[in-house]
Amino acid sequence: MSMLKKMAWSFTSFQKIRSLRFEHTNKTIGFVLFLTFISLLPTFFFMALTIVNGYHIATTDLPKSVSSFAISNSQLTSSQPFTKKVNGTAFILNPSQSIERFHSPAHAIGFLKDGIYITTNSQTQTYSYELLNWHHKDKNELLNLLHEQKFSLYILVPIAMLLLYVLTAGLNFLSITCLAYLGKLIGLITKKQIPFKQLWALSAYSTVTFTMIYTLFEAFSLSLATHSSLYWIGTFFIYLLLVTRVPVRKKVKPNKEAGTNVF
Repeated sequence: MSMLKKMAWSFTSFQKIRSLRFEHTNKTIGFVLFLTFISLLPTFFFMALTIVNGYHIATTDLPKSVSSFAISNSQLTSSQPFTKKVNGTAFILNPSQSIERFHSPAHAIGFLKDGIYITTNSQTQTYSYELLNWHHKDKNELLNLLHEQKFSLYILVPIAMLLLYVLTAGLNFLSITCLAYLGKLIGLITKKQIPFKQLWALSAYSTVTFTMIYTLFEAFSLSLATHSSLYWIGTFFIYLLLVTRVPVRKKVKPNKEAGTNVF
């Protein structure tokens, strides 16, 4: 069965989604991996775009606009601050701001007083100069270092994407399993004996709707307040509807006449 068809069912038919609880576990695992990949596509796109645009600004516009900048004792010094935005990506050079207190735009790369940061879809990663072993670097050394890393980006960026995918997939499997255990509790309350394998499958498919909604929001660089809480409230509500409406098997009553002997 097509992965896309299963995703469409998550929006159109809870009855068909409930029927997927009987499919083989390997198919459900494959679907979760596919859903994880789809959900990360906007992040991958903006990550690559941010790094490429930031690198271009750092190697072409920065040397022309700032006469001198250097790193001394793991601290950035500069003759003047510098900010430029290209294709939605901001590059910032600001020796007066710390990476711990700086508020970054949605897509940006910045060289600050004590380190650099990369922000993609409002998710920021910071690296101190001490961690990068950049204790003393003048302007020419920094520019040469950036030029040397050009071809390394073709390797480092895919590796970073792969690590992000593996980490996200692991977190998704963990959250789906926790949700399935909640399904066990729901089954006890509603007096429905549903196998854990089926609960796990229903848990996996209950995450589709809000995962796709939030993926669309990220694709358009939009953000929702209380992101995680809204996601899990909506997902749990869908899961509750799926579990509580699973039909109960009727117990077959023994036929008394079948046990009597006719003489």
